[in-house]
Amino acid sequence: MAASGRAGRRGRGFALAAAAGLAAGVAAGPGVGAAAGPAAAGSDGDPVAVARAFEEAWNRHDARALAALFSERADFVNVIGLHWRGRAEIERAHAEIHATRMKDSRLTLGATTARTLRPDVALVHASWTLEGDTGLTGQPMPPRRGVLSFVLVRDRGRWVAESAQNTDVVPIPNAPPAAR
Repeated sequence: MAASGRAGRRGRGFALAAAAGLAAGVAAGPGVGAAAGPAAAGSDGDPVAVARAFEEAWNRHDARALAALFSERADFVNVIGLHWRGRAEIERAHAEIHATRMKDSRLTLGATTARTLRPDVALVHASWTLEGDTGLTGQPMPPRRGVLSFVLVRDRGRWVAESAQNTDVVPIPNAPPAAR
C-alpha cells in the first residue's frame, strides 16, 4: 500500500480509537476483563491478555518479549511523550531503560478493561502502579500511577498492539474528586 494510503488508514484508526477511549473511559473494578493467563496473550484469547503479557515482560525486564506484543509498524508513546515507531524501536527503547533506571522496577496492573470495536480491533485500558524506578540520577523515586492504553488488531489469529499510549497520572490541585 502506498505510504499516503497507509498513513491515512492509520490516522482514521487512531481517531476512532481516541474517540472510543474518550467515550469508554477507564473506570472499572479490579479484575474486569482479566485474562486466563500468559498463554492467552497473542492468541485468540481475551485482548486483556496483551496487557497482562506486557506486565509480565516488563517485570522480567524482557524487552524482546515486550516488543513481540506489537506489530512491526506499531507506535508507542511513553509517559513523557517520546514516540517510538516500529517494533524494533520499541524493543530498543525498552531495553535501554530496563538496563538503567528501570532495572529493578516492578509494574503492577490494576483495573483493566477491553472493548471490541470491530471483530478485529479492540481497545484496552489498564491502570498501573510502578515501583523501583531510580530516575536519571540513580536515586529511588516514589511509586507512580498511570494508565496504559492499547489499540489491538487481530493479525493471523492473534491480538497484537498497533498502538500504545502510556500516561502518568499526576496530581492536579483543582481536579474534580473523581479525577484524583
